[in-house]
Amino acid sequence: MNLLNARCVRSLLGSRWFPIVPQLIMLVVFGLLIAGGIGVSTDNPDFAKQLRNTNLANLIIWSYWWPLIIIAAILLGRVWCMVCPMELVTSLAGRIGLRQKAPQLFKSGWVITIFYAVILLVGVHTLTVHRVPERMALYLLMLLVVAAIVGLIFEKRAFCSYVCPVGHLLGLYALVSPFEWRADDVSVCKACKTKDCVVKKNHYRITGRSCTSNLYPATIKDNRDCLLCTQCLKACPSGNLRLSTRRPFADFFAAVELRAAQVGFIVLVSGFVVYEILSEWKASKHILTWVPDHIADALGIAGPMAGFVSAVVMFVIFPGILFLTVGVLAKVLSGGAGAVVKTFALLVLPTMAGAHLIKAILKMTSRIPYWPYVFSDPKGVATAQKILDGTLVLDKSVPGALYPVVSCSAAAVLLIALTATLLIFCKSPAVRKLDATVKVPLLFGTLAYWSIFGLTVFVWRF
Repeated sequence: MNLLNARCVRSLLGSRWFPIVPQLIMLVVFGLLIAGGIGVSTDNPDFAKQLRNTNLANLIIWSYWWPLIIIAAILLGRVWCMVCPMELVTSLAGRIGLRQKAPQLFKSGWVITIFYAVILLVGVHTLTVHRVPERMALYLLMLLVVAAIVGLIFEKRAFCSYVCPVGHLLGLYALVSPFEWRADDVSVCKACKTKDCVVKKNHYRITGRSCTSNLYPATIKDNRDCLLCTQCLKACPSGNLRLSTRRPFADFFAAVELRAAQVGFIVLVSGFVVYEILSEWKASKHILTWVPDHIADALGIAGPMAGFVSAVVMFVIFPGILFLTVGVLAKVLSGGAGAVVKTFALLVLPTMAGAHLIKAILKMTSRIPYWPYVFSDPKGVATAQKILDGTLVLDKSVPGALYPVVSCSAAAVLLIALTATLLIFCKSPAVRKLDATVKVPLLFGTLAYWSIFGLTVFVWRF
């Protein structure tokens, strides 16, 4: 079903004011959130754990904005990229910039993976940008500055295509989405003489510009790279685009091929999502952090650097061991490991996306008790101190009432992810072309990753 056949949808997405107006609104919102975090800081870890939820800006960013874009990507595709202010900033900078060609390192995808590793290992788990509002504000400001600088130097929207880890993650999760943006009739594209959707002269128009993500609508194969900016709809003289429903996980049953940098990216995210889920339950968190904590103690490391060591172990070494094990077994059994590791990364994606969705739901519901206090104390310092002093006890009745619903939802998501993964394993071209001898370790590795979440959720929540 083509949603653009609905007049209201086509009018909205085809308007010259879309997505510029939503992007400008989001830019203002970003500015307000940055302002809400400036000047609110602490070096006390215990105080920071409360401040992250009592500061209005920090609560919105990490407990609602980030979870919602994860949920939206899985259900709808890269709709956040459609209204992201970073895209507006980098596109406007490109209009007056040097317009240099992106180097091969950018195109390889390793810049995104390295940038994400720095954010995850240094930003989140060393400097705790997710807990200290001022650091959160500086992080957001840094992203805007990087988007502007990349736009001023390189052509098109190089930041969105080659630098932004958020968009890259959303693109991978969009493979799950039951929606797709494609050319409506490929024969119309072939007959088109002007190719307004890709022609160079239209690259820097404010609206109706040709695709600056280097995509030709007639040849888009999956959901990873299209930002859903809708510019090609405005540029096309025939309006030959469609926003259509499809089977969920459809891209996994096509010939999707991951690059080496994307595998590295998935290794990092797969470890991060394990931590995100297991840290929700004290028992599983203790098991997960036992090794990194003992390593930090043995090395005599404390404070922020202990967080860095733990992050390296949990987000690089632990998932790296799993991926390496599958690769080594493939090497021993068939003599080739590269294709197997890439296929393994593809197979863990549904579970990874499902677990990330569960974490989003858990976070959004668990933060409900803080909302009665954030508007009277938007900086959150006084509220955090009252919670630590014990003079303020949060009302957790709503999260308690939602507990069965959240538990059942989490179980359903994991079972859907498992079912989809098994179907992908049986029918995906990426799996079918592999030697039969490597399919056993590939399947066991995939099930082992799913079992981490399955055992945790079912034992913890039920």
